[in-house]
Amino acid sequence: MTAADLAQLCGGSDHVSVNACRIYLLGVTQGIAVGMRMAAAKSPERRACVPPEISAEELEGTLKKKLVALDPNSGQHDAAGFIGAALAAAFPCGGGRR
Repeated sequence: MTAADLAQLCGGSDHVSVNACRIYLLGVTQGIAVGMRMAAAKSPERRACVPPEISAEELEGTLKKKLVALDPNSGQHDAAGFIGAALAAAFPCGGGRR
């Protein structure tokens, strides 16, 4: 998404545009926080190294598998942190893909 795309989306006044804008902004903001925590991790296994050639469909499938297997007791954890941990488990920097 470009900044112009985001400006157009966030400039909309319809319910879908307003919600999509808020969710996108929240997701990026939480993603930055998770990225900072991952960057500070001492162990490469706790970092995600998602291959640049991965398709959106494969990424979605990988994360949806983790969501389906989610322990009900851990369902209240931060969603961005959950995604970060799931990506680190699926695409660890220190080793092979799981």
